[in-house]
Amino acid sequence: MGKTTFFTAAAMLAAIGGSGSAYGQRNPVDRVSNPAKFDYANVGIAPADMNPPFVRDGVVSELQRFAAITPGLEQARVQTLLGAPIRQQGREWDYNFQLRMEQSDNFLVCQYKVVFDDQQLVRETVWRRRQCQQLVGQQLVGASSTGQ
Repeated sequence: MGKTTFFTAAAMLAAIGGSGSAYGQRNPVDRVSNPAKFDYANVGIAPADMNPPFVRDGVVSELQRFAAITPGLEQARVQTLLGAPIRQQGREWDYNFQLRMEQSDNFLVCQYKVVFDDQQLVRETVWRRRQCQQLVGQQLVGASSTGQ
């Protein structure tokens, strides 16, 4: 990469980083996967941290674990199945997961929220994006139909 290209790319990344919070504000809530409009922190990385390989946020997880997160499940069991949340805010636990896309070696970074009731039992789970909700649902249905 030539110096001019490098400096142009660096300037563009700096400009994007400076306006990242404004971009996040225009990010609409998905009414299907998140009907209660739960708030999620935007996933971001500073341009200075974009060293090769490019950093992606999220933990790879076995999809069957999501099927086990059902209303009434205790917090300790959720943590056993999914690990420690990246953020706990009141009764909400936030997670970022890398989900392998079907018939691909690519991953999709998905945000997942577990909401607890007054007794610290799961009240509901919510995906930030419908694509993530659909990806998990499709892959779980596919695994059960093939006997996996």
